[in-house]
Amino acid sequence: MLKNMRRAAVISATVALMGVAVAPVAQASKAPQPNLVWYLSSPDRSVVDLPPTGPSIGDITVTNGDVTEVPGKIAIGFYSTNQTTVRVNIPGGREIRDVDLALSVPGGFIYATALIRANSGTPPTKAQTFAIVGGTGKYSGVAGQLIHSGFNAQGSKIEFFFTN
Repeated sequence: MLKNMRRAAVISATVALMGVAVAPVAQASKAPQPNLVWYLSSPDRSVVDLPPTGPSIGDITVTNGDVTEVPGKIAIGFYSTNQTTVRVNIPGGREIRDVDLALSVPGGFIYATALIRANSGTPPTKAQTFAIVGGTGKYSGVAGQLIHSGFNAQGSKIEFFFTN
């Protein structure tokens, strides 16, 4: 009887220790949740095509559109980008652009920047990560990263992960 009680105590202690060891791993692998999620309408685009004609280093693209809290609903603000092509003729017809993104939203502005990859002459369709470099008003001093889902026919989703 004493032997069975000892065995039960050892098994209970082992199971308890395993739970303590596994619990932090389970919590650590949980994906971080964004601090803020908004949606961008498909952009209006204007391109300044510098010589030579066609995609080339130095081409400038300016875009703008609406910011919403729910895809396709009433705008709460607007966004604009200034993009400069910095690399072209990447296999698959892709190029790299230096992009500055400004969002005018209730409470202030948020500014972000990134080097993005996209097919020449089109908005990015794949996820891109931007560095959040600052803001104004209630966003003064923000930093972190912004994940842009890439555009589809309905627009795109942006997730903000603030570090402060």
